[in-house]
Amino acid sequence: MERWQHYSQDPNAENLIALRREAVRNARTNRLIDDRVAYLCELVKDKSVLDIGVVEHTSDAVNNPGWLHGNLKRHARTCLGVDVLEKEVAELQKQGFNVICADVTREPLPQKFDVIIAGEVLEHLDAPGRFMASCAAMLADGGRLAVTVPNPWYANVLLKNIFRHITFVDSSDHVAWYEASVLYELGQRHGLLLERCTGIGSTRSTTLKAKFFFELRPLLMQAGLSSELFAKSIIYEFVRL
Repeated sequence: MERWQHYSQDPNAENLIALRREAVRNARTNRLIDDRVAYLCELVKDKSVLDIGVVEHTSDAVNNPGWLHGNLKRHARTCLGVDVLEKEVAELQKQGFNVICADVTREPLPQKFDVIIAGEVLEHLDAPGRFMASCAAMLADGGRLAVTVPNPWYANVLLKNIFRHITFVDSSDHVAWYEASVLYELGQRHGLLLERCTGIGSTRSTTLKAKFFFELRPLLMQAGLSSELFAKSIIYEFVRL
């Protein structure tokens, strides 16, 4: 799909909305994966990789077997980590990790990468456009950007927002929610095409009702419910236009 101005001067024109729906529908894989880290590790296998937001809040994440950067570096050909948290980055450097302190929303790094991973980063940023522009500039020919963000259409989020007695807060540090059409437009503005989006299924249920609901998800999806209803977060994959 071309930029929307190619079809109409009205962003809400009926034919344009139909085209955007088709583009988003084609990008959806309509499946769920249970292991985000394993999926991303397969994506970076034998590639040159930039991992953005490597610290994951504190340097203690390095001790977690599920720490994304630690897993990515074991599968990538080369893996550079970047974060804005200076003290935590310095600690990781002392432990031998190839990480640097930089803010890619200000300017891109001079290197080019086959794959850029931004795991649960975009929802924290107040400059998403500059972030996407930098990622586009840092991608090698044929490169791929994989962004994972919380899903606003997740069943648990929807349910906790419709009841008056519940005040839902996903994270005190989040400044935005993203969904497929919004990210399709954000990507296009900066030379990136949303090629694929895949839900990450929630595997932790704390109540019997929740466990029952998620056990039924294959049947509910077969009956026509969107897989995104069961995805706590979603992986959006972009390629350079």
